[in-house]
Amino acid sequence: MNSQGGVLLSVLMAIFLFSFLLLNVTTSYHQTVDLAIRTEQLYQAKIAKELFLAEYPKLHKNNGIWKFNKGELAYETEATQLKIIVKIKKKTYHFYEKTSTSTSLD
Repeated sequence: MNSQGGVLLSVLMAIFLFSFLLLNVTTSYHQTVDLAIRTEQLYQAKIAKELFLAEYPKLHKNNGIWKFNKGELAYETEATQLKIIVKIKKKTYHFYEKTSTSTSLD
């Protein structure tokens, strides 16, 4: 009997499966790296915001730019809230904080 056709089909199937698995592993790796980078940048933006808020009471301007080593932070005071825009590389993050504090009834 001629069994060469069966071997060719098996080899082609093995190559296809190997290629499919390699593609899935590569895609998963790229997605994981992208998620890690975006998460790191989000936390850098949040840290920059918190550091800025610690310095904000000392500032006497209603708007401006505050630069730090990973990017820059722009702020603007609107009515009762503080609008903070943090730019890190190509990403922009928007934060809103209340500027007025509640008064207690004595």
